[in-house]
Amino acid sequence: MTTIRRRPLVVAFALLAAIAVAIPTFGVGRASAVDSQVYIVHGIPGVPVDVYAGGTAEANRILTDFQPGATAGPLPIPEGPLPVVVVATGDDPTVPANQVIDQTLDVPGGADLSVVANVQGGTPNLQAFANDLSEVAEGSSRVTVRHTADAPAVQVLVNGEVAIPDLAPGAQASAVLPAGTYDIAVQLTDGTPLPALSPGSVEIPAAKNVIVYAVGSASNVDFPLGLVQQVLDVPVTPAPAPAPAPAPAPSHAAPVAAVPSVTG
Repeated sequence: MTTIRRRPLVVAFALLAAIAVAIPTFGVGRASAVDSQVYIVHGIPGVPVDVYAGGTAEANRILTDFQPGATAGPLPIPEGPLPVVVVATGDDPTVPANQVIDQTLDVPGGADLSVVANVQGGTPNLQAFANDLSEVAEGSSRVTVRHTADAPAVQVLVNGEVAIPDLAPGAQASAVLPAGTYDIAVQLTDGTPLPALSPGSVEIPAAKNVIVYAVGSASNVDFPLGLVQQVLDVPVTPAPAPAPAPAPAPSHAAPVAAVPSVTG
């Protein structure tokens, strides 16, 4: 788990406490009643939190002192409705005034999901994404960019060339690239650079889905822009075995003329 500490932001909790944050129903089929694997991504600069799932008893606390900029999981979550309560670290979750989030999550069966706490329209909220864990070619990785920041559409440059031309807030885009080192930069679509979202030289390992979240706000200094990274393993399609070399054609012996023996 990678943690990026940011300065405390009490106003974020005031906003969250004043609203009911909606967690969308994930668009995944319910064919089988099996657990989903759920990752939590804390993309709101602010105060560390405790997260309770299925109730507010101590046994239901699934995350403790969860820091902004951190990721957690996968957490096995059963299919069906799941009450979720989030409070500032150490607060009593049974006190309604302490409940930053008090929401029921509708969990599908057999999915692999990431839920990110982010800022949209100046208000903290939660957004869910289904993770693409399909195969990639041997020696390659999938790179996914998720625009969860409170900012206009952006373009993503790879080695100086525009790779993603117009990524809207709340959207994601991905590409499969050979493993290696790449220079990554993010701009507004008019070319204005966004240094806080431009990691520069990035090493992409093989057989991964490297997910990068743009978080924070371009207009509110209380929610500084930044990046949160999540790395998931993906299966690899082995390179095809080289075709065997054709067997050499049989050579034919040249005819040999009979040599008469000479006696005398």
